[in-house]
Amino acid sequence: MPLTLVHCADVHLETTFPDTRGGAARRKALADAFVRIVDEAIRREADVLTIGGDLYEAERAGPQTFRFLAEQFARFGKPVFVAPGNHDPHAPSALLARGDLPDNVRVFNEANWRAYPLASDVTLWGFGHTAAEPGRPFAGVRFDRGGVQLALVHGSDEARCPPHKRATAPFTSTEILASGASLALSGHYHGGYVVSQEGRPVFAYPGSPEPIKFGEGPGHGALCVTVRGSAIDVRPLPTAKTRVVEIACDLSGTGHENAAFERIWPTLAGLGRDDYVRLKLTGAISAGTRIDRALVEERLGSGLGSLEVVDATRRFDYERIAEEPTVRGHVVRDLLSLARDGERAAEAQEALRYAVAAFEGAEILP
Repeated sequence: MPLTLVHCADVHLETTFPDTRGGAARRKALADAFVRIVDEAIRREADVLTIGGDLYEAERAGPQTFRFLAEQFARFGKPVFVAPGNHDPHAPSALLARGDLPDNVRVFNEANWRAYPLASDVTLWGFGHTAAEPGRPFAGVRFDRGGVQLALVHGSDEARCPPHKRATAPFTSTEILASGASLALSGHYHGGYVVSQEGRPVFAYPGSPEPIKFGEGPGHGALCVTVRGSAIDVRPLPTAKTRVVEIACDLSGTGHENAAFERIWPTLAGLGRDDYVRLKLTGAISAGTRIDRALVEERLGSGLGSLEVVDATRRFDYERIAEEPTVRGHVVRDLLSLARDGERAAEAQEALRYAVAAFEGAEILP
């Protein structure tokens, strides 16, 4: 008989959504997505539900979160395994350290591998985060129980770490293969993907069930893992109902506010209530042209989940100004240098716009 697992991770219940607006609605969307994952596990008659960490935010989750999770775990009814991550590390006071968890829930509460037999020829190994940094979970480890050996962990695929993402519990494909694990089921990266080698999956991320930040990648949901003998099949289960959208509008040549609105409006066509949008305005516009971000957000964002406007338009030739042997030239040169720094580019672009407008004696708009 095949063994079926549904694997999810990075639900981030109670998160604050620092990069997008509409936090209350988005927190509800995350809880709804977890309900859909449990629904899917029940519909597929899955034998096991695995959770690869960051199920909730430890600093914000409380009794309501526990009651919600306990209800969902009990509703599934079959074994649930949780490997805590860096946002929900295990500790005596942790939400899932309570003694009244449903009996079908097992939490891997140490930064060491622990084995649990799922069938006579299938073993699940789990590794949990605690308050201390866990190091490399697969380094020097050997899984030697025979048969199919699944490893559940919250960690970082070192070869594909996204920019500005902190690597936690890093690993490589080589380390996983050397450990003897048949497949590693992970969490931490919010855009899901599967890495295969020689025709078989080596490790897999489900992605967060709903997008949380910009630039995460398209894969958001859970994974259905089927074990038949020594063969393992991994298939994505998309769950996301919301989208986090970055879009740009070129306002080059615009000379007044009405023209800017006429240019922006079609850019947002097709987006709706479930879309959380960051709109970047670009291009060289006439000096003195008013771009009121708050007004754009108010007028054009009412039909969206949220709208954040970033004004990156240019009213002056910064490169030419930077060549000037003046204080203005010196300031612009320094800010252009900062604008090439990925982490500070947005702040530097804003400062550049304000600084040149101030030198011109022009009105500085919000």
